[in-house]
Amino acid sequence: MVANRRCNPQVVGIHGDGGANGMDVDSGSGKSSRKLSVGSQALAAKQLGMEVQSPFGPDDLYADWELVEALYGHALRDRLSVKPEEFALLLAEPSHNTRANRERLTELVFEGFGAPALYIARSAMLTSFATARQTALVVDLGYRSTTAAAVQDGYVLQKTVTRTPLAGQILNSAAQAVADAKYTPLRARCSFTRQEVKPGEFQVTPVDTTGVSRSFLLYQVEQVASDLKESTCRASEARFVEMEGQNIPTTVYELPDGQELYLGAERFNMAEVLFQPSFVSKFNGLTPLASDVRSVPEAVLSCINKCDVDLRKDMYSGAILSGGTSLMAGLKERLEKDVGELSPPAAKVKMLAAANQIERRFSTWIGGSILASLGSFQQLWMSKKEYAEHGAPLINRKCP
Repeated sequence: MVANRRCNPQVVGIHGDGGANGMDVDSGSGKSSRKLSVGSQALAAKQLGMEVQSPFGPDDLYADWELVEALYGHALRDRLSVKPEEFALLLAEPSHNTRANRERLTELVFEGFGAPALYIARSAMLTSFATARQTALVVDLGYRSTTAAAVQDGYVLQKTVTRTPLAGQILNSAAQAVADAKYTPLRARCSFTRQEVKPGEFQVTPVDTTGVSRSFLLYQVEQVASDLKESTCRASEARFVEMEGQNIPTTVYELPDGQELYLGAERFNMAEVLFQPSFVSKFNGLTPLASDVRSVPEAVLSCINKCDVDLRKDMYSGAILSGGTSLMAGLKERLEKDVGELSPPAAKVKMLAAANQIERRFSTWIGGSILASLGSFQQLWMSKKEYAEHGAPLINRKCP
């Protein structure tokens, strides 16, 4: 087992002309003219003409499999320094993943990387393993979406999986809108230099970005917005009303170029999007959400209501929070309060969250390491021989 922990950007730099620098990888099939740059170092450097693209589609599932192969190849060979043909792979998947996507991933693992064995586990199940619970409600607040899923006896109940687009990405957009309204538009890190000319005095010099793609500039701007969100965003204790928040003390955030933002009620406005989707309208440039978009508390309650009646008590009292967005200050308490208000009077709502931020953010991978270390798990692998005999569809029976 490889126990090293590595975290990589889930986007890829694409060079249509084949020219690239940094951590570059060729496309796996060899049939594409695209040259791909993968990894933090490659995406930190300004490269003329490089577009930045995500392998995920609108449904938050893999869509561009050439990029998927490049990301896995970089993670395994470059970051973990392992030969994939020598290691069995346990991969986490979204709880709403489709049979077709699982089969395509299976083909990639066995044919693209030559792995000797594979197991695909749903993320909600792995999070429950990380918290030593066989039965639980897992609320995964990620980047593109928030997913609530019921786990019973170690298996995800697919009929209960409920999703909402209210998650980290939309909060990043809100943070950017807040900064743009208070200051000139956020700058990409590659668009300026900042040097100390005297102790405590800095000079900011613009850098020419001619030839730099719009997608790369937007990617870098979002990194700044994401840090702004993580540093300042906070969920209010109860339903937030903007007029009541005028006397909230301000907090200061320093942007990479040295400019300072003073934020008061805006810190709570950003977070309130998760609880009141209509708050999106308060941020310039954000596309209004459809009227049927559920708030995060509504998604949690919908998931519980899809469970059998005799299971709901366990779901109310054992909801596990995971994912990067779950680290927001005040979110656990606010979510517990709002779900409680939407629930039947007899329901005892309890949100559970690891005190350690690393454990909460990476609970899926921690659960995977626990699962893979169990002696009883070794018989569950799908082997390369089984793949050769039965094909990719077997993965749906081996990994229910």
